[in-house]
Amino acid sequence: MKIKYHFLFATLFIFGKAFAQLPEQDCIYAIPVCQSSYFQGNSYVSDGPATELFYPGNTSCLIGGEENSVWYIFTVTGAGDLNMQIAPNSPGDDYDWAIYNLTNSDCAGIGTGASPEVRCNYSAIPGSTGMAPPYLLTSVNAGGPNQCAPLPVLVGETYTLLINNHANTLLGYTLNFSGTAVIYDTVPPTPIGIDPFTCKSPDTLHLYLSEPIRCSSLAADGSDFYIQGPSTPAVIKAYSAACNLGNFFTDCYIILGTPITVNGNYNLRFKIDNPNGDILLDNCGNELRFQDTVPFVVALAEAKFDWLFYNTCHGDSISLIDLSTGDTIDVWQWDFGDGSTSTLPSPGHLYPGTGSYEVTFFISDTSGCVSKDSILIGTYVEPPVSSFTVSTGPYCSGIPIDFFDTSTGQGVAVEWNFAGSGTSNLSNPQFTFPTGGTYEICLYTTDSIGCSDTSCITITVTQGLVADFTVSPKTLCVGQEVEVSDASLGNPTTYIWTGDGINGITSTSFTITYNTSGTYQINLFISSPSCFPDSATKFITVYDYPVVNLGPDTDICIDETIQLDAGNSDYYHLWSTGETTRFITVNLVPQEVSVLVDNFGCSARDTIDNGSACPFFVPNAFTPNADGVNDYFYVITDGNQEFVFSIYNRWGQKVFATTDPEIGWDGTFEAAPEEMGVFVYELKTIFTNGTVRIRNGNITLIR
Repeated sequence: MKIKYHFLFATLFIFGKAFAQLPEQDCIYAIPVCQSSYFQGNSYVSDGPATELFYPGNTSCLIGGEENSVWYIFTVTGAGDLNMQIAPNSPGDDYDWAIYNLTNSDCAGIGTGASPEVRCNYSAIPGSTGMAPPYLLTSVNAGGPNQCAPLPVLVGETYTLLINNHANTLLGYTLNFSGTAVIYDTVPPTPIGIDPFTCKSPDTLHLYLSEPIRCSSLAADGSDFYIQGPSTPAVIKAYSAACNLGNFFTDCYIILGTPITVNGNYNLRFKIDNPNGDILLDNCGNELRFQDTVPFVVALAEAKFDWLFYNTCHGDSISLIDLSTGDTIDVWQWDFGDGSTSTLPSPGHLYPGTGSYEVTFFISDTSGCVSKDSILIGTYVEPPVSSFTVSTGPYCSGIPIDFFDTSTGQGVAVEWNFAGSGTSNLSNPQFTFPTGGTYEICLYTTDSIGCSDTSCITITVTQGLVADFTVSPKTLCVGQEVEVSDASLGNPTTYIWTGDGINGITSTSFTITYNTSGTYQINLFISSPSCFPDSATKFITVYDYPVVNLGPDTDICIDETIQLDAGNSDYYHLWSTGETTRFITVNLVPQEVSVLVDNFGCSARDTIDNGSACPFFVPNAFTPNADGVNDYFYVITDGNQEFVFSIYNRWGQKVFATTDPEIGWDGTFEAAPEEMGVFVYELKTIFTNGTVRIRNGNITLIR
């Protein structure tokens, strides 16, 4: 029977070739199975450009290879037995088919056997063909039944179905899937893992997925992915080689902007913000979840080490510490640079001689990856010898002294100590001592491994010249003798004095008198053989004595005042009354008043005596009781040239009158004693200086 259909194919081949080839006629463009039934109104003719079945040693039951082929692809979402039927729309049509397991490979694996054929039917019997119980054959040749045994499948397995239109007719077919297995995909794809890395920092991640993914859902700019971990390189590109040939892929490459150079645990994560608006879609449009993650480990072998020196003056001991990274390091190799080696992870080594050595460290892991690191170290066994010289003396404070390091040794560092007055780390410093004295200068030398030596010398430094002098007294008045004396520091040998009224005096002190007030300049220049000369200038002020004249002594009345003027308005004043102004008012008599006027220590004094010119006193009561005490009422006064005194009782009667202050009232009127009471008096007097006083008042008579 199959021979007849071969003949039919031959007669219709030219007709079939008239139709354009369709993508699904190659495995890489297979139609996704996303439902249980497919109706095909027109059969496929011809086959795709790929030749999946034409390979050496092909053992497929489809001995004619692809014939007017179409491909389907599906991923198992429910384990069980898969049944399948291809029912021709015209019962007399003959269809052949084969199923290949793509779980561990891809379409290219069909030609190599990596994607094995698991069911095949090349029966010559027209009509429905497929997989159904109770059939047991897994592969049927031309003479066998048109049914194979159901296919047991597991979740996650991917298969492709090839249907050949052996009869080369155009009437189509209906494809149905059944059984206990579920293959019409409603389950999102998941990431499986990433290829491990070899010996270099990864710049590309090779990702495997649980089922075929649409090429159209992969963002070429890599925006479906991002990295989390100890470092976070950017993803700049993503691609799959399968997309250059077909519509789907099961693995892709993710290109990083920079290689991952930090070892540690990382995660590949997924995101939706890409040009496609999705993450990754399987052939049935199910989207990979953004919560999915693919952990991976970067554990590249990288040689690193640290070291500790233990220095002595007779050799260097080095302790090396392995700090390499990598999970599977199994070889350590040290080269100490002096012919010695070690295979310990963290060895020690002694260098007994002076030299420069390169320490090289090699590591290797179980994958055969190698890495190395190295350092250059220097060892010294020549202790330093400290020595120095000093510029020629004599030395003077304030003048720099040069010091010259003449020490020997390798990598020597110096520290100068100038007798506690200062330090320096320069090789040839200058130092200036602030004062004279005897100083011990020491030079401490330390080489690069800590060996040290010390040398010291003692020098005597003369006190530097600092010109100064004193003037006594400090307050100078006109005509006063001034003593000027040297007060310079150091040991000057020459003195020259100049200034106002001074011309070339060379002694250490002298006296001078200024008879006119003013400001005068005095200059001192000093020198010595070993120190810098110095000079000093001072200005002294000579003040005038104040002229004070309060005038002649004077007399005033008891109730009069007099103003005293001490003059010298810009000077300091101190009166015997305690006042400090130029003018004061005096109203007490008699009184002696003096004033001191001071002009910066130059002072003068004057005194005035104020006498009483017109004194009088009127008592306010008396007791005329013949006891000999206060029996008469007198006006107490002196110096009167005219005197009138009268007393009146309460009725206005004049009970007493006199023109002689020596005559007093005895308390009677018309020879009769007056009663106790208050009386009124009138007084008018003219003193010898012409002062007139008129007074009215009350007096009390007490019995």
